Amino acid sequence: MKTSWVDRLFKRQWTSERIAKYIGAYRSCWLAYALDEDIRLNAASGGTITGLLAHLLETGEIDGALVCTSQVVGNEVQAGYRIATTREELLAAQGSKYMETHFSGEAVPLIEAFQGKLALTLLPCDTWTVNRMRQNRPEIDAKIRLTIALFCGHISDPGLTRLVVRKAKPAGVSLTSFRNRIGHWRGKLRFGFEDGSTKEKPFSAFSDYQNLYFFCARKCLRCHDHTGYDCDLSVGDVWLMAMKDNPIKHNAVIARSARAEADLQSALAAGKLNLQPVPVELVADAQARSLPMHYNVTARAQAGKLWGVKVSDPVNERVRLVDYLVAAVILFNYRWTSTPKGRVMVGRLPRLLIKLYLYALKALEVL
Repeated sequence: MKTSWVDRLFKRQWTSERIAKYIGAYRSCWLAYALDEDIRLNAASGGTITGLLAHLLETGEIDGALVCTSQVVGNEVQAGYRIATTREELLAAQGSKYMETHFSGEAVPLIEAFQGKLALTLLPCDTWTVNRMRQNRPEIDAKIRLTIALFCGHISDPGLTRLVVRKAKPAGVSLTSFRNRIGHWRGKLRFGFEDGSTKEKPFSAFSDYQNLYFFCARKCLRCHDHTGYDCDLSVGDVWLMAMKDNPIKHNAVIARSARAEADLQSALAAGKLNLQPVPVELVADAQARSLPMHYNVTARAQAGKLWGVKVSDPVNERVRLVDYLVAAVILFNYRWTSTPKGRVMVGRLPRLLIKLYLYALKALEVL
């Protein structure tokens, strides 16, 4: 894979210390995608997780997979959980959700009740809950065959999805379906309506607000784990300009356990996944803007005092002036959209202004 001039311009120096902080312990790293085009069709990226889980179900290595799903109820998109036991159920759950859920109240009872071997797809923060359960309850530990964490910058409360739906939905027509980030590169939003019509909008109609931390979930402000340190496998996007024109979107994959490596090799041998080994530095480059900013909770803890938002700091990271400025913008935006009045005001801002605001924040983040 050739490196574009844009990637070279923003490439960071990945020392072993920085890799340990941002990536964590690992055994191997890969660029991957599902070879099944039906799986890639509605995937947010390369469909690697769905392809791997479908393979593990087919071979009897697992009996079910915990997945996050979404449905539309009363014109509102709601995220939840189910344990998929068929390929069809896995396909139905595809796609990014970006919505706050109640893992302990919704997913944990499903894990407890399931009889059989499980793979779990988790956000990094959910792995903390699962690992505490496994330490304290041997019967739970015995049924969990594989844990897969999604790279996660942060999630949003449902208010952001409501805003995006409200801007896209024609008057007098009910929303019946919603998909996030389908299609090539950054992807599109797809809306389905009761009259049978559909509408697509660039994913930026959602992500511009999300990347500015409008409607950010409160718990995400204190999280420093971007890639899911404590799981078997971590999977995320590849944001490298060199990949923009590739006809197939890829996933960045970090194998952290021998079990994860064996499962990947099994899927490769069965013709389910395409796997290309890469250095860990390439995976870090693929998330170069997000990793340092996400890890630096210290900057958010300091900037939070400016806006009256208390953020606990588990990392004690060095804070440069630019880190403080980025965190101050993030905390201001979070605080602004934590009130009904602020949400209305942000919803009325011209999209061009939102985009310019985001460009300015991104420029700060890469300094």
